[in-house]
Amino acid sequence: MNRKYADALVLAILMALAVMLSMFLDAEFITSIGLFFVLPSIWLSFRKPKHVKKLVVFSVIFALPFTLIIDHLAVLDNSWDVPTIFPFRIFGTVPIEDIIWGICLVYLTTIFYEYFLDKRKDKFMWRHMSYFFVLVFLLLTTFTFFLVSYPELLHIPYTYLVVGLAFVLMPTILVLISFPHLLTKFFSTLAYFFPLALLMELTALILGHWSFPGKNFIGWVDIMGQKFPFEELFFWFLLLPIAILSYYEFFNDDRR
Repeated sequence: MNRKYADALVLAILMALAVMLSMFLDAEFITSIGLFFVLPSIWLSFRKPKHVKKLVVFSVIFALPFTLIIDHLAVLDNSWDVPTIFPFRIFGTVPIEDIIWGICLVYLTTIFYEYFLDKRKDKFMWRHMSYFFVLVFLLLTTFTFFLVSYPELLHIPYTYLVVGLAFVLMPTILVLISFPHLLTKFFSTLAYFFPLALLMELTALILGHWSFPGKNFIGWVDIMGQKFPFEELFFWFLLLPIAILSYYEFFNDDRR
């Protein structure tokens, strides 16, 4: 237990360093991803090495399709805009940085959960993950069909709200209704991920890593002169880590 308290202190120090170094270096978004997500992930990976392979596989399978679909829809609705250092965007809309961000976020969330809150042996749940493969395949197939045949239907007003309800809030509610004993463990992760999200948000807005040029939001939050949509606070700061763990427990863990 003392070791975990020490590790929690290390993560807090790394979080503060991520802010200071990002500001001092006037860092690009991809550099901030390394500071905010990769460094703590490396630290926790050394603490939980047997889980690394499983969590890397899950993170890529989970984050890649969801980031591609959600980012494309959000860019079409001007929900957010992310400048890129790369010479191209996937589908002409999705920056590579967002793909990297999504994978790193999922990995950090799951390795944090496994180390601090979950107690089980490392095991890849192939049977459950096969259902997830089917779900991802159907999502990508449907998305590709509309992208090729009816791209105008992908212009969805209030995209951030719609995708937040569909992919974040509803799955979380369904999992927690089915497995209410997970509630305490899931919400405990917010002690780390809420300040992490808030500090990264403020840093990113100051450095111009992203912006919210659209008008299809249900409200705005203003902190220290930096404005961002209410959906950002609700779906990313509060619910996204819990949603990631809901998918993780349901498809790749023992649901205990």
